[in-house]
Amino acid sequence: MKINAIKLKNLRNLLKKNNLEGLIISDFTDTKYFLGDFFHEDESILLITLKHIIVFSRSLYEGSFKQKYKEALFVSEDKNRPEALVKKVKKLNLKKLAFDENKELYSAAKIYLKAGFKESSSLISLLRITKTEEELKLMRKATKISMQAYKNIQKYVKPGITEIELKRKLEDEMARLGGQGFSFELMVSFGANTANPHHVCDGTKLTKNTAVLFDWGAKYQEYCADMTRCFWFGSKAPKEYKTILSLVKRAHDKAIKEAKCKMSGAQIDNISRSIIDQAGYGKYFTHRTGHGIGMQDHELADISQLNNEPILENYCFSIEPGIYLEGKYGVRWEDCFYMTKKGIIQIK
Repeated sequence: MKINAIKLKNLRNLLKKNNLEGLIISDFTDTKYFLGDFFHEDESILLITLKHIIVFSRSLYEGSFKQKYKEALFVSEDKNRPEALVKKVKKLNLKKLAFDENKELYSAAKIYLKAGFKESSSLISLLRITKTEEELKLMRKATKISMQAYKNIQKYVKPGITEIELKRKLEDEMARLGGQGFSFELMVSFGANTANPHHVCDGTKLTKNTAVLFDWGAKYQEYCADMTRCFWFGSKAPKEYKTILSLVKRAHDKAIKEAKCKMSGAQIDNISRSIIDQAGYGKYFTHRTGHGIGMQDHELADISQLNNEPILENYCFSIEPGIYLEGKYGVRWEDCFYMTKKGIIQIK
């Protein structure tokens, strides 16, 4: 097995752009970005240079690693991997190395600074914004699993079931369909609980004529899905509930239609937010329109008023406007997308 050539090429181009000879990668997700789900957390350091791929890890991994990644070097070190890395770098006569100051352990950072390495912020996070076709394929699979599971468990949406029970039904069904974990702590909420965007499932029982909201997503081969659906359970939906649900869907669809490549995250946020603002519900839309997504449910490519950076081709993100009326009910409608030269396309 080989490390993805496109990811490797992109990183090395980024190194050259930043006048670096190599990057130290110790963050668990960043390591998995290149090597897949091979090591346990905090058990490896990956060094990628312009010419080498070197892993520093426990001796128990050595045999299987060499069989799987024949193009990489393995340095067996059970105790002090940062010092082993510095020693190896000196042998290779490398001078211009960097580590991620936002993700590195304090103890390791001291060793790297003493060795003359440079602090750098989020180079891999910046790299991970742009998704390869293989990554998009995995995200589509995660989304299909998630949506089919949601459809399959609708038969359990009956009076008397609790939020926690319904959440477990959804989790079990995603696992049965091939999901390999969850993108985040799934949310099922009933009634007034739907007005809390980050409600934690509890023992609230479903009753007739009440609001229901699902926020869920499966992981597949380390890549996330994320979606939200809501509806009125019963035949007597209040006029206001119908109004705010319609507004949120319109805000969602307007962003899909009008978002263009190279617009900033703030500009896309404004497209969606303007619908809700103009209807007089702006103060009840209490979060950003969307967030980046990939190996983690929240990555860069923020769709919010705080992001003035352009959203470029193959950036992946959610569109999820919402309105929350405290003590009554809330609505949110969410799907994930990727940017193309002609606009955004839903991941499905």
